[in-house]
Amino acid sequence: MKEQARHEPALEALEAAAIRDPADMAIQLKLAIEYGIMMETEKAEQAYLRVLEHRPNEQLAYLGLAIHYEHHNRGEDLAPLAARAEANGIDAGTRAFLAALDHRRADRFQEALGCLELVPADIEPERTAHLRATVLDRLGRTDEAFYWIEETGRRHAAHESAPLLRAEALRTQVRSEIGRMTPAWVNGWTRDPVFAGQDPVFLLGFPRSGTTLLDTILMGHPETVVLEEKPALNVVEDAIGGMDALAAMDEAAIDAARAHYFSEVARYTALPSGRMLVDKSPLYLYKVPLIRRLFPKARIILALRHPCDVLLSCLMSNFRLNRAMSNFLRLEDAADFYDASFAHWERAQLLFDVPVRTIVYERLVQDVEAEVRPLFDWLDLSWTAAALDHQRTARERGLITTASYSQVTEPIYQRAAGRWHRYRDHLAPIFPKIAPWVTKFGYKL
Repeated sequence: MKEQARHEPALEALEAAAIRDPADMAIQLKLAIEYGIMMETEKAEQAYLRVLEHRPNEQLAYLGLAIHYEHHNRGEDLAPLAARAEANGIDAGTRAFLAALDHRRADRFQEALGCLELVPADIEPERTAHLRATVLDRLGRTDEAFYWIEETGRRHAAHESAPLLRAEALRTQVRSEIGRMTPAWVNGWTRDPVFAGQDPVFLLGFPRSGTTLLDTILMGHPETVVLEEKPALNVVEDAIGGMDALAAMDEAAIDAARAHYFSEVARYTALPSGRMLVDKSPLYLYKVPLIRRLFPKARIILALRHPCDVLLSCLMSNFRLNRAMSNFLRLEDAADFYDASFAHWERAQLLFDVPVRTIVYERLVQDVEAEVRPLFDWLDLSWTAAALDHQRTARERGLITTASYSQVTEPIYQRAAGRWHRYRDHLAPIFPKIAPWVTKFGYKL
C-alpha cells in the first residue's frame, strides 16, 4: 500500500500488525514513520520513543525523532536527543546530522556546516543537501548555496515516483484549463443556487509568498477558523469530475458539493457558528472557477511577493514531492509553473471578477499592522491587536505543515525580501519567462 502511496490503509495495516505483536520494534518504527506522514504527530513521537526504549541503538529512530522535533519547532529537544544517541553508541555520522540540525536552528551556521561535512552520503541525502544549501545561504556563500539548492533538486528528481513527469503533467493540465476558460463557457453555466451560510474566505498565492505568516495572524483572531492546506476543496473537485463539470452542475449538485466541502472541513477542524472559515492553500490560484461555482460571494486574499524571491524560496524549500511541489526541483520548471498558475488566475479574474484583497509581502514584513488592519476591515473582523503576535499563535498551533515551519516562529524579519539579488546571475535564465509578471506586480528586475 505504501508503494502505491495509499497511506491511510497502510497505516491501518501497520496498526493491526502492532496490536498482534506490540513487541516487534521493526513494526513500531514503520508505524512511527507512517504516523509522521499522516500528521498524527503525538502518536509518531510515542512510537519513536517506544523503539528507543527497547532498541536504544536504532539509528533510524534517532533520525526520525530529530526530524519530528525540527518540524515541531522543538529545537530545545535536539541536543538531549544527540546526547542520548552518543550515550547509546550511535555512529558518529548520525550524531553529526543531529548536531547539524541543532546548530542550524540556533543560528550557529559555521558549526552546522562543519557537522554536515561529517555526515555520510547514505544518511538522509536529500535532507542533508538541503541543510547545506540553507546554511551556506545564511553564511553568504551564494554560489555554493545555489549548487546545493540544485543538488537537492537533482536528488529528489531521481525518486522512483518520477516527480519531474508528474510536475510536467500538472503544468500541462493548468495550461489546458486556461484554454477552456472562455466567456462562452461561463455563459453556459446553470443558475447559481442561493447559499444561506457564511461563505469561506480563501487565502491563496504562489507558495513562499507569505501565506503562512498571514494565516498565522488570521489564526490569532478570535472570530476566525483557519484551515491550513487541507485538501477539502480538492476532494470536492475530484468528486464532481473536475473543472469541465462546473458548467452543467444543477442546483442540487451544487448544494451537494457545498455540503461535501463542509463535511471535509469538519474532518480537520470544528467550525463554530458565527466563526469565519479561512481556507488557506497557496495553489488555489488555479481553483478560482471551482471557488466561484460553489461560493459566488466568497472573498479571496491574494498574497504577492517579488517573483524572483518567490521562486528562489521555492527552490530552497524542502517540500513533500506531490505533483505541485515537484515543480520546484528545477528552476525552469518553477518559472513555468509560476507563469501557468498566474495566467490561470488572470483568466479567471477576467471572467468572474471575484472580490480580492492583495497583501504584499514586502509591505507586510515592513509594517505588519499597516497591512493587516485594512485586511481585517475588509473581512468585517473587529480589530484585535493580539492577532499580530504571530509568534505566540505559532507556538500554540503546534505542528506547522508548510515549508515555513521554522520561520513563522521567529520575529518578523526582512532578510528574505530582496534576497534574490544575490542570486541574480543564477536566476537570469528565467527572466524572460517571469519579466511580464515582475512588471505587472509593480516590481523590477
